[in-house]
Amino acid sequence: TDPDQVAPVAPEPIQEGQPEEQNQPQTQPFQQDSGIGQQWRSYRVESGKTLAQLFRDHGLPPTDVYAMAQVEGAGKPLSNLKNGQMIKIRQNASGVVTGLTIDGDNGQQVLFTRQPDGSFIRAQ
Repeated sequence: TDPDQVAPVAPEPIQEGQPEEQNQPQTQPFQQDSGIGQQWRSYRVESGKTLAQLFRDHGLPPTDVYAMAQVEGAGKPLSNLKNGQMIKIRQNASGVVTGLTIDGDNGQQVLFTRQPDGSFIRAQ
């Protein structure tokens, strides 16, 4: 009969401890995510660097560069980077690249935005 008495006692402390442990992790992620949203960051192109190298240097996925290059269009702004040129990259709260702007040859900004399917379009 001793094993029967031990069994009901063991789960009780575990059950008491679980609600406290579960509540803490659930509240923390919401606090961390709430202030992030969509963020633009500026990057200056260094001499001889490609956009893929810039992405790699900053921990961004080079596959996004290749997806944008497929819709690069007139003037090839992503392929013809110049030393000192500014690129702005937008990321969501999860760190996913959602947009990129770059100055084109004519001084106009070229904008690439991520689509729901993960591909990019040249919006401007």
